[in-house]
Amino acid sequence: MAADELDALVFGMAVDSVRALPVPFTEVAEVANRSLGVVLFNLRIDGDMELQRVAAIRYPSNQTGVLVLDKQGLLTSHCMVNGTFSSFIAPLEDWNTLPLAAQARTSIAGPASLFIGALRNAGYLPRGRH
Repeated sequence: MAADELDALVFGMAVDSVRALPVPFTEVAEVANRSLGVVLFNLRIDGDMELQRVAAIRYPSNQTGVLVLDKQGLLTSHCMVNGTFSSFIAPLEDWNTLPLAAQARTSIAGPASLFIGALRNAGYLPRGRH
């Protein structure tokens, strides 16, 4: 089994095991821990009609696991993406490394919206109801 397939399998198992527990979306770190990944970001999404939060976890195979929380507070979707999305992920990851004061001064709404749009265009997320 290739490393990327193994990462995808372990990611899915970790999401399913955490989803079975009564834990909030802030437990993205638990998914990363159980699947040997590293949390890149865990962001609130403002202005989207369907989604409340998005998080990403990087794996040794350079794949990225994406978790999405809907407006009702349910983990609605998770997927693995490859390097094709790196240009969308990089600004979100960079913002996440800023000190809290700098994060407060820097809007991430544009890059987050582009990332969500790219996931929708690629079929990883359902299109919003507009």
